[in-house]
Amino acid sequence: MEVRIDTAACVGHGVCEALAPHIFEVDDQDKARLVAETLEEADRGDLENAVNQCPEQALRLIG
Repeated sequence: MEVRIDTAACVGHGVCEALAPHIFEVDDQDKARLVAETLEEADRGDLENAVNQCPEQALRLIG
């Protein structure tokens, strides 16, 4: 399982960070980034929620 972040589309709303702070954070350039070193199957629900709730559709879950 992998998450791709479209940094051109991301404007730093922080929805992903609010929904899954153990996986995402918004940096000082207002771009989402992964903070989790590995993604576990147990994270799938949080990841799917963050992907589906991203207002800019900047997140994509693969696998």
